Amino acid sequence: MTKKFLTVKDLAALFNLKESWIYDRTARNGPEIIPHVKFGRQVRFDIESDEFQAWLKSQGVIAEPRALTA
Repeated sequence: MTKKFLTVKDLAALFNLKESWIYDRTARNGPEIIPHVKFGRQVRFDIESDEFQAWLKSQGVIAEPRALTA
């Protein structure tokens, strides 16, 4: 199974947020940090991961990963 990682632009569009807000939340430490993976300087998000889903719940968002990408 191949995982699909979203870019900052993809995630910002998905949640209707500014890209700068997403970048800001990847540079922080603590509970407000968005779970992400870095490939060099590139930031990517695995929205189907348990860690990302837990972060969504902590933000008050209840969604199935497939519903986010459909």
